[in-house]
Amino acid sequence: MGQSPSTPNRRVGLYFGSFNPVHLGHLVIANHMLFMADLDEVWLVVTPSSPHKQGVDMIPEADRLQMAKLALADHPKLKASSVEFDLPRPNYTSDTMEHLRAQNPDTTFSIIMGQDNLASFSTWKGHAAMLEQHRLLIYPRLTMGEPQRTAEVENWIQHPHVVIQQAPMIAISSTYIRDAIMAGHDVQFLLPDPVLAYIGNNHFYEERGQG
Repeated sequence: MGQSPSTPNRRVGLYFGSFNPVHLGHLVIANHMLFMADLDEVWLVVTPSSPHKQGVDMIPEADRLQMAKLALADHPKLKASSVEFDLPRPNYTSDTMEHLRAQNPDTTFSIIMGQDNLASFSTWKGHAAMLEQHRLLIYPRLTMGEPQRTAEVENWIQHPHVVIQQAPMIAISSTYIRDAIMAGHDVQFLLPDPVLAYIGNNHFYEERGQG
């Protein structure tokens, strides 16, 4: 997404991910944050590669972006962003935030992340500065049937810029969807219809190691 012109005091939530592929669980979280975290927009920031995710069967970033655009076409306040595509690589979230602040001085950005990411947040480049300048909007994730609440997670939760949102916990993962497609299983109720059609038309995820 080319960034839209800034309007004063615009509040945007940034939902980072490979979206490989984007699925209904992503949309539920994005929509929940939009309304429950007092945001004007939520951007799904499609990552070209992640320092924290290696060895994933990844289809081209242009296709992952296109699927996100298709999924959000009928939702004007939910947008797909390619902002990281043109940044130096490897790219880190702190670099993206610095770039976005410079490009959108009248926008207040928050970072949307799963609760499990708090457990490793102290290892993120520039994490202290990010936390001082942005809210972290945290949604729960299921691990063996229960939300993760490690000691480090509990510590971060005490920070005033960390906001726990009781978003619906939906046990859908992109990994599960990729594996199901490769096995020939029906995933029609896990994906937006245009995304399902795009995957089928391009024969994505039908073989291991595509990308």
